[in-house]
Amino acid sequence: MTIKSILVPLTGADNKSDTAALERAFELAALFNAHVDALHISIDPRTAAAFVGEGMTSTMIESIIDMAEADGKSRQKAARETFETLRKKADLPLVTEIENQTGSTASTRFLEKLGNREDVLESFGRLFDLIIIGKAPQEEDAANTLMINTALRETGRPVLLLDPGYTGTIGTKVALAWNGSVESSRALTYSLPFLTAASKVTLISAIDDLDEEIHPDEAIHYLALHGITAATCEIKGSNGKTTAESLLTQAANCDADLLVMGAFTRSRLRRLFFGAVTEEVLANCTIPVLMAH
Repeated sequence: MTIKSILVPLTGADNKSDTAALERAFELAALFNAHVDALHISIDPRTAAAFVGEGMTSTMIESIIDMAEADGKSRQKAARETFETLRKKADLPLVTEIENQTGSTASTRFLEKLGNREDVLESFGRLFDLIIIGKAPQEEDAANTLMINTALRETGRPVLLLDPGYTGTIGTKVALAWNGSVESSRALTYSLPFLTAASKVTLISAIDDLDEEIHPDEAIHYLALHGITAATCEIKGSNGKTTAESLLTQAANCDADLLVMGAFTRSRLRRLFFGAVTEEVLANCTIPVLMAH
């Protein structure tokens, strides 16, 4: 397995999340000779009228639509400018036609689509080897969370999540979280290109939290068959910490620059009683995280 197609949804927001995602996407494109689609989804300004309350006059509704349209154009312009600046910096060739994407060299293109961001991403994102999203600051958190959840839950693709403030390497030392679940199994498989290239791989397993009776030794054997030698680290007992806290502590102890894990491996009821590991990791992890659901 390798990475040949990468999707980067761009919001056009005035923050560093788009830049962080695109820069890393172009780096990985050069590494894997992959193609990057930078996608900006413009929200139809007419849909803004659906969110206004009763009692609004037609003039007020038109004003809201006009503001939404102006914001959309501003974001679209910002997304395209960010793309062009970083593409030229990375010296990546621009390919506009699908038939010209050979997979033998790195390339990129900028796409624009109109519609609901989550609906477009849900369908369009299903034919990519990797989706890269930059985590957004608080003022954009709600929209960013929706986009991340859609990418993870609806596309069936692995998602690489980046903290815009992170400037280190990615994938030289990988921490792989294992709990025997379907999701962690998918994450393991999707991360094979990174694991193969890494100088160090550590399998971290919370023994008290295994979802299935698949012992970490079996995961180690699977990796060995792919030519990957992995060290093991077992988390036993909570010591007053949540599973997410223990996982992040061990990843830091391994000096990891990439954390790989399954996303939303617990049912809603189990998350209610045992906590939401995925959300806690997303909120507190400063290194890149590769997740799969």
